[in-house]
Amino acid sequence: MFLGKVIGSVWSTVKWPEVEGIKLLTVQPYNLSDLTAPEGERLPASSDLVVVADTLDAGVGDEVVVAYGHAARVALQETLGSSELTAHPVDAAVVAIVDHLEVDNG
Repeated sequence: MFLGKVIGSVWSTVKWPEVEGIKLLTVQPYNLSDLTAPEGERLPASSDLVVVADTLDAGVGDEVVVAYGHAARVALQETLGSSELTAHPVDAAVVAIVDHLEVDNG
């Protein structure tokens, strides 16, 4: 899992049927230096960008916890009510929206 900030949404009219109805977001992961900055100045400096399935209705500007792999598909299964985990080609999903984050700078 990793922490990051939602910086955008993804729209696609042509996609696999198994992805139909899944809201996709772009999340920029945080580096440790981003997390030790004062809360109001916390901006992702990473050049990485991850497309994730949104299971919790997160939005642009939200700080989120993202799970990868099997854990992401389990979260998606709960959202979609599907009984077939492997049917959804998803490798990352939002599993928490962060209310507060505290990092020990020591």
